[in-house]
Amino acid sequence: MMNPELQFSGIQLAPHATARNAAIATSFFSAGSTVASIPSLSTCLLPSDKGKRCDACHVLETDRIELRRCSGCASFWYCSETCQGSSWRSHHKKLCKSFNAFTASAEYQALTPHDQVDALLLSQLLADPSQWHARPAGDRADASSLQDPFVTFLDLLQGPRADEVDIPFCVPRGANYTEVSALAKELYSRFGNNNFVLHSHLNSYAHGVFPLASRLFNHCCVPNAACKYIIKRGEPVVMQVIALQDIRKGDEITIPYLDPALPYRTRREALRVNYDFECRCRLCIYQRGIEPVERPDEPGTDSSRRMEAALRTFALGFNGETVQVPTAPGLFEETPPQLRPVFHESYLPALAELFSRTSHEGPFSDAIEAGLTLLALYVLVYPPNYPQTGMHALELAKTVWNLLCTATANLSETQSVAMEKQANLFLHIATSILATLGPEGDEGGPLEEIDILSQVLNQKRP
Repeated sequence: MMNPELQFSGIQLAPHATARNAAIATSFFSAGSTVASIPSLSTCLLPSDKGKRCDACHVLETDRIELRRCSGCASFWYCSETCQGSSWRSHHKKLCKSFNAFTASAEYQALTPHDQVDALLLSQLLADPSQWHARPAGDRADASSLQDPFVTFLDLLQGPRADEVDIPFCVPRGANYTEVSALAKELYSRFGNNNFVLHSHLNSYAHGVFPLASRLFNHCCVPNAACKYIIKRGEPVVMQVIALQDIRKGDEITIPYLDPALPYRTRREALRVNYDFECRCRLCIYQRGIEPVERPDEPGTDSSRRMEAALRTFALGFNGETVQVPTAPGLFEETPPQLRPVFHESYLPALAELFSRTSHEGPFSDAIEAGLTLLALYVLVYPPNYPQTGMHALELAKTVWNLLCTATANLSETQSVAMEKQANLFLHIATSILATLGPEGDEGGPLEEIDILSQVLNQKRP
């Protein structure tokens, strides 16, 4: 029975057999529509992006946008007085003078890069301890109070390793260390299993706390929704949860907590350690049922080439010219036994590395074959309209274009026409998938690349 106190626009929390709740659609969501738009409670850039993006709104520095350092600590960059002011009021005023001493401390330097970012996130949340006081207890939280991100965060379940990690934090100016330390343990216990990695065009650049997303959506390796991040100058980053396929009224809305293409054992262990549950989705049930997976033959051997050709035919219907991407999830359940070695933990990384290397260094003909096989593997594992599949189809189109540009003198008219058709086919796949996700992250990106390459291909021939 659904709880009327936990109802949101188009979503209602209902009981779940193994999880705390399930986010159930109370209306129809078409593929590409926004299921939820969720503001961040706090975000923190990865070290690799510090100085390249505004620390408040995450916009990139460009010819039109100049970043200016904080004159106090010289460790934060802002694109405008608006962003600097909002950051100063929310946390930086209390951390500025002690920030550099903290990041230079032995305790901070001993952390992994991942934990360093989380330590800074925690410090930002602790900057004003008073904002955490007088909040309703989690077991009394309802839909109205869960609109408050502080309430929602405290309503989240603690992680399975809540008592195992004692992470350092930057002590806010004028704070009582003992009181803040107790609050730090309370907050950090919810970090590991609730924080998100922010990405722009699938490239990670920050960590963020989006409490309502953590509270609403369960994980599935065959999700029907995915997260994207909207970056607008002068505004906090917003997470949008997008329907990857039509979601009917009564369906549970799920998102992936990790990459579904990771090996089964890796996913299982990560979910156990970080979230303390065992996924029972269709993909996990299938892969558990075919364990142990036979290791594939060495790449380049005749047997390996036969298996890859069979994979391309099975997953894409590839006949040398046309490709058809499945429109329903669960193709993996129909995988013939002779193709099961593609699920071995060694296969995807090796194939992805081969495509990456040959698409940059050549020979491009080898890259196209490896890329087509990788596309077949992606549509086998990922659900329809999964962003990684669309991004790979775009890379494959660019690889075909590179071959056209470098081998034009050696190609017949018929071969050139065939390759242009192939490039357009991959662009069509990329467009269909990435348009479902829609614009996200930084300006430009894959949708703009698709448009440019499409224009070039159309101009090439009358």
